[in-house]
Amino acid sequence: MVRRFGFGAAIAISILVAGGDAFAQCTREGEELCQDGQTYRCEKAGSELAPIFQNVPCTVNVPSLAGTWVGDGHQSPAGASGADWSIAMTISDSGASIDYPSLGCGGTLGEISRDGTSAQYRESITYGRDKCIDGGTITVRYVNGNLAWSWFGEAQGEQYNAIAVLARQ
Repeated sequence: MVRRFGFGAAIAISILVAGGDAFAQCTREGEELCQDGQTYRCEKAGSELAPIFQNVPCTVNVPSLAGTWVGDGHQSPAGASGADWSIAMTISDSGASIDYPSLGCGGTLGEISRDGTSAQYRESITYGRDKCIDGGTITVRYVNGNLAWSWFGEAQGEQYNAIAVLARQ
């Protein structure tokens, strides 16, 4: 049996071939993908699941670091106040700040670098300086709706590290 493809099928096949990366993104039938500003719908094409061009513009929601993020940090080695403590970090376009409510300290964050999904800051403790290490470096990365948070610094010749997962408040 010989199958003939109409004009529309030929266009879809040529667009699929040109799309390249779209093949790997289909995970279920009916799923819609936004790639290069265009919508593709995942449909069965023979025995394969393939993205089909829909000729409908789309936009990708870009995650934002802006907001207040909260969670619990874990420090290694443990400090005088223990290994676990609370964090509240606020990020805006005009600056960032950090509070450690359970430790009674916090301060400002000077931006070292930033892109759409990650940032690095130098911490400056402005209150409770006797309770927290000053001058640490904080790195955040937006992952699955949360911030992967890490901190490293030094006090009296000893290196300290801390990690947390922060959720938007």
